[in-house]
Amino acid sequence: MKIACQIVRGPEHAECEDHALVCQPGNPAGSQVLNVFRGELTAEIPGVFAVADGVGGNPGGHEASGFVLRDLMEKAKDLKLSSEDKEAEKTLQELIHTLNGDLVSQAQKTPGKEIMATTFTALFMNEGGAWYLHTGNTRLQVMSGIFIKQITSDHTTYQWLIDSGAFEAAEHCNRCEIQSCLGAGSPRYLTRINAKRFREAGDLAGVYLLSSDGVHEYTDPDFMEDIMGRDDISDLEKTDAIIAEARKNGSLDDTTIMIIRV
Repeated sequence: MKIACQIVRGPEHAECEDHALVCQPGNPAGSQVLNVFRGELTAEIPGVFAVADGVGGNPGGHEASGFVLRDLMEKAKDLKLSSEDKEAEKTLQELIHTLNGDLVSQAQKTPGKEIMATTFTALFMNEGGAWYLHTGNTRLQVMSGIFIKQITSDHTTYQWLIDSGAFEAAEHCNRCEIQSCLGAGSPRYLTRINAKRFREAGDLAGVYLLSSDGVHEYTDPDFMEDIMGRDDISDLEKTDAIIAEARKNGSLDDTTIMIIRV
């Protein structure tokens, strides 16, 4: 598979609080955690791909997102996902609780950053299919024909209000306010988890997108679909266009977009 990834520090940030992971379990040479990066990579199945976005309102966002993805890269070496959906989901649920506990413990050892936190979205692919593990408002999407389909649900106050039918209140709330994350000084802030298989064995071919909210909150879906549908530019050039559009629309946040083509 081919991967195009770009991570750009926000213009008002001292350091980039986004990290991305490209991991091939059992192949350390093919595994790396990325921060401030633009490039193309290749990978084989099985693979683990993830984006983590440090929570900006808490000190230590850079450390939190990087720590969680390095922790995941280490634990992915021994991760086995059952062909039974309930068992696989249980394994992923246990994994994210372990990652959360590790982050909370690490934060207690980091003076001044005891409440560091991060959102998190991971994509797991093996011969049995594709799963996602998610909390917060990073996002996994896939191409469905010429359209982009969102796979994860945003764990935000905005989305909760929309789902509740409170559309007017949603229009006046902070769209980026999250309701769940890893860390923040206590395991109790991991309030919502999505863990599910969404592609069956033999159905992995396609295009997958992982992004931080600095990208998808500032780009219209129609624009994203138009860019992703272009054949005259590379996937890496598509990340350029998407991030430029987010900046044009007012994004001052760190921006991460990963395009995985299987």
